[in-house]
Amino acid sequence: MTRDEEASGPRMNIKKYEAFIRAVELGSLSKAAEELGYTQSGISHMMQSLEDEVGFPLMVRTSAGILPNPEGEMLLPTIRQLLSTNEALEQYIAKIKGVDIGHIRIASYPSVAAYWLPTIIRNFQKDYPNVDIQIMEAGSDTIEDIMRHREADLCLYAGGENQEFEWLPLCRDQLLALVPPDHPLTEHNAVPLEAFSSEPFIMPMPGYDGEVHDILDQLEQRPHIRFSACSDYTIISMVAEGLGLSILTELLLRNYPNDAVALPMDPPQYRMLGMGVPQIKTASPVTRNFIRYVQAYVKGLKQG
Repeated sequence: MTRDEEASGPRMNIKKYEAFIRAVELGSLSKAAEELGYTQSGISHMMQSLEDEVGFPLMVRTSAGILPNPEGEMLLPTIRQLLSTNEALEQYIAKIKGVDIGHIRIASYPSVAAYWLPTIIRNFQKDYPNVDIQIMEAGSDTIEDIMRHREADLCLYAGGENQEFEWLPLCRDQLLALVPPDHPLTEHNAVPLEAFSSEPFIMPMPGYDGEVHDILDQLEQRPHIRFSACSDYTIISMVAEGLGLSILTELLLRNYPNDAVALPMDPPQYRMLGMGVPQIKTASPVTRNFIRYVQAYVKGLKQG
């Protein structure tokens, strides 16, 4: 049976929704058809049938490709949730049969993705080799938007306490002052917060700067922001060249050798890293399993 013939069977609606989501994400019906195994005419027929069923158009064709129209945009989160629920059902059925399959979409800080996830995924894949994993690296604002639109199964970042998803705190991560190697502050055991007021400062870009803003808001006079960059590694290099001070996390700095000097602040400053899940009770079996591997990894870090 071809994919086009399969799409005419009882699971037609789910296949239509999946094709619609991939067409929007890829910006192309032909690319979605190629990825999902349909013909060009087959996927075009599916989209026309889907629009006939809902009673209004869902997409517009532009020179840049396929885009959702306002009505299609409104339906995207619900359709993604439907597909996620359907996958969870298939995974439960597979689990009953003794097979673990599926995929996990993870939204994560780049530092967590670089220094936690490789070991976690290696351990997970030993037991679940057939699960596909997609990692989306982003700052806080983008991660929260991804979770809001149900585009990820879980997220790893800081600041999820007041969000709409369920939040599982994992561990504290200290924020450190980053100082050029020849700066007088390197002679101190800790950098007083007020020292930032009189120094040029290199600021993370919006979306990556939440904890830093919270620290600088404690000052009577905010520092002069000389530069900004979204890459932590660019900020480290700029500080090492003497262009200013900055604030980055211990997780990043202890794993990235460089000439800049990392010092605690006075008083010490921390962020809480954690894991967000839309709803734990409705999460797929593989997502629940992955959550346990994350928790076991962080527990090992604390004991170490």
